[in-house]
Amino acid sequence: MMQGGVHGLEARIRAHRLYSEHSVDFYAWVVGHVPWKGGESVLDVGCGSGAYFPYYRQKGARVTALDVSPRMIAAARQRRVDERLLLGAATALPFADASFDVVFANHVLFFVEDVPAALRECHRVLREGGYFVAATNTADSQRALYDLHAAALSAIGRRAREMPHARFSVESGLPLVKAVFGNARAHVLENAFRFPSVDAALAYYLSGPIDNVEGPPLTPAEWRAITNHVSDAIRRIIAREGFWRVPKSAGVIVGYKTGVTG
Repeated sequence: MMQGGVHGLEARIRAHRLYSEHSVDFYAWVVGHVPWKGGESVLDVGCGSGAYFPYYRQKGARVTALDVSPRMIAAARQRRVDERLLLGAATALPFADASFDVVFANHVLFFVEDVPAALRECHRVLREGGYFVAATNTADSQRALYDLHAAALSAIGRRAREMPHARFSVESGLPLVKAVFGNARAHVLENAFRFPSVDAALAYYLSGPIDNVEGPPLTPAEWRAITNHVSDAIRRIIAREGFWRVPKSAGVIVGYKTGVTG
């Protein structure tokens, strides 16, 4: 059935690697927005299973990583990493003021209840001239998938929640970041999934988007019904087009600490 948590995250990472229309190393693109000199101290807020760690290492950074999920911290530790790993929340970072040269908050702020508080914490722990980088999706990213999901739920009398990244997309997040880092700028990388088969698309759908439902969790019968609905819809698209194209553009919001907030 559903593949939430660590396994779902790894399945999503795999889908981005295998089925992206443009073969771009998104992680390298994100990390490349910092003017690295070597030896920087980095904080990775919401580090997940540590997918960005190798990219920080390539820049010669010293990394501290934090996540609110014990399962994610455990998964990161399984990588046998040298990074310092801590359990903690983005809204109460357990570090002194001006502790880091760079703070990353990638694909995580849309999960945070109080985003302004998290951004203020990121600003607090940055040194003067330090960079803040937050990767997230654009507002319309994967809308084709979530529209199909919403239609499947509606067919059984259930409702979908808004897309997970809606609370902190590139577009909605930029004003929030600019309130703390007044010089913040957004950069977008256009891309799309190009799923060649129903199985490929369904594996991604079951890795997390299927859980995007209001009210109680899906029952087994509901799960089967919407999975069948989604599978049939994707099958029709692929029969007609030869593949299923799902736009999934993403970007970064970058700011640096000047000593002046807002």
